[in-house]
Amino acid sequence: MRLNLIFGFLGSGKTTLVRRILSERAGDQPTAVIVNEFGDVGIDGDILQGHNVDMVQLTSGCLCCTLKGSLISAIEELQERADIERTVVEASGVAEPGDLLESLRDPRYGSKIDLDLGPIVVVVDTPKFPKIREMLGDFYTEQVAHADVVLLNKIDNADVDDLYTVYDDISALSPGASLIFTEQCSTDLDIVLDGKSGQAAVGPSHHDHDKSHEHDHGHAQFDSLVLGCGADVDRERVVKFFEGLDPQVFRAKGFMIIDGRPRLVQFATGQLDIHPADGPHDSRMVFIGKGLDRQALQEKFDFASAGKVDC
Repeated sequence: MRLNLIFGFLGSGKTTLVRRILSERAGDQPTAVIVNEFGDVGIDGDILQGHNVDMVQLTSGCLCCTLKGSLISAIEELQERADIERTVVEASGVAEPGDLLESLRDPRYGSKIDLDLGPIVVVVDTPKFPKIREMLGDFYTEQVAHADVVLLNKIDNADVDDLYTVYDDISALSPGASLIFTEQCSTDLDIVLDGKSGQAAVGPSHHDHDKSHEHDHGHAQFDSLVLGCGADVDRERVVKFFEGLDPQVFRAKGFMIIDGRPRLVQFATGQLDIHPADGPHDSRMVFIGKGLDRQALQEKFDFASAGKVDC
């Protein structure tokens, strides 16, 4: 079974890439998807529904630490099925590729897995790369450093000069990776899915014995909160709410009823997107950030979603 791992920070476009893979490839090759969400509910799984593929959702943690046992079990189960030829893993936005790769190589976790590992793909929000790198430092650049393929995504939102500055920065971080400029993760999927990973040969010595401590410290930066919204909300109030969010909220994602219609609401480091949603969904939003003021966020969201006062 071919295993394809997809990484990228919150809001970079991983789900868009997975949706593209399912639309263009799942009909030709029996495919399963493992979706990992750092928050307590699975929004990406709802977005990806409808492609007639086996889907496993792993929530409330990260595949490279708290959920690595669950990941290994899911891969083992899918590997035993003759009707599954490819499994695509969409890691959470705060996953660290090095730790996940070590788990797959560690005989305590992956001894039953016959790895046919495809290229390690990292999706980057190109125009926001400098800002996110400044905020997160080594934690963020470690994602890029492990890539075989980097999709420099959302180039339609970036200046040309900035594109090549980011290209040079990422080339220095991951000199062996293939770098591809994309809009909506549109690219040749053969490059993304096929071939071998250069990371497969990297042994556990790549990380020192203090790595687990560093990893825990890295994840300690992030917090998540799930808020329900059962009311029909005015679009203007939604926009005002997100415009007033604390900068420490990096990502928000979920479904709301806006102006009488179900909508997919996605917010990433200052950018808000609202799109029509197919079918009914639970109206709830997942917020992920650093040092969230949970009570203040909930109170502000309650006022906005209930339409009581301007937020």
